[in-house]
Amino acid sequence: MAAVLTGCARRGPGVIAPADRPAAAPGAVPTPSLRPTPAVMSDPAPVAPAATPPAVAVVAEPRAPSPASATQREILLASPEDPEPEIRGGIVKALEDVSYIVGNEWSLDAFRPAIAELGGGYVGVGPDQAYLLIGWQRPEFAWLIDYDSKVMRVHAMYRAVFEFAETRAEFLAAFEHEGAARVSKQLAVHPDERLRRLYRNNRDMFRWRLRTVERKLRRRGVASWLTDDATYTFVRDMVLGDRVRPVRVNLNEAAGMAGIAEAARKLGVSIRVVYLSNAEEYWDSYAEQFERNLGALPHDERSLVLRTRLVWHVNRDYIYNAQPLDTFLAWLAAPQVHTLEDIVGPKPPADRDAINFVMSTQAPP
Repeated sequence: MAAVLTGCARRGPGVIAPADRPAAAPGAVPTPSLRPTPAVMSDPAPVAPAATPPAVAVVAEPRAPSPASATQREILLASPEDPEPEIRGGIVKALEDVSYIVGNEWSLDAFRPAIAELGGGYVGVGPDQAYLLIGWQRPEFAWLIDYDSKVMRVHAMYRAVFEFAETRAEFLAAFEHEGAARVSKQLAVHPDERLRRLYRNNRDMFRWRLRTVERKLRRRGVASWLTDDATYTFVRDMVLGDRVRPVRVNLNEAAGMAGIAEAARKLGVSIRVVYLSNAEEYWDSYAEQFERNLGALPHDERSLVLRTRLVWHVNRDYIYNAQPLDTFLAWLAAPQVHTLEDIVGPKPPADRDAINFVMSTQAPP
């Protein structure tokens, strides 16, 4: 995904110090390279091994959502955005200030059993992960957040392709060489002329990401917007029915997240999924504004936070971690909590040949 905030302040008892480091770009592949160089990390202390997720049950065919009403659309689009940062962070110094236009989390289906048919609302970072998660969650409304305007243009480009790609096969074909002329023609009349250049310069990267995810999920027998026609139709109808809003939001700023919370309340939607990718791994400590932002989201006992934890040196992938939102908020409120490891502990050993999934339900002491 793209980086989602400019930096994180150290948190002490009631004090926020100035941010001292920009956040990196978690869970994503930078524009210049199809294969990112992972951060160097020390081995975690041994703990119990991560469990693999349970087998995915067959679920009913998704029902296409009706388009948002004029009032709903106005509410969805009315909330403010945060300013774009002057410098975007990087996982290492060399990757600072680059845009991340495709994800590199390869086992997001680890979350599917936990979020299947949760409904409600979705809030999540990144350029393409949301389309998988939305297809499984089947929310009523979704906010696709990032602090990089280029990621917002990726979502606008996908929407333009959705407009003519009535089927999953047509969508995937749009990123093949044979589909380039049609997409370029479609984007040539788009109000944002930068979309055509984004597609032209990065079509191979988009194709590689989409086809790789499709192949992996098909091999695992997982229905998704890239492998199942009905799920694709659901996601497409969500986007074209104005129930999905890409919006530039910084998780550590107040305006964007507060606007989403207010809009969700007006729409009568409980946020059931908050997807953070591995943003927390790049923060020196949680900012108090981040805690306030999550706490302000309308939610209920079914609401979950989804995160990933980098284990690239083991399996070129991540540990996939889900946690009830109320449990996460309780941990954030504890005075001894400053980092993710204070909440869920060091990274457990990852199995190179399995999908590594952990559900964290333990409450703070």
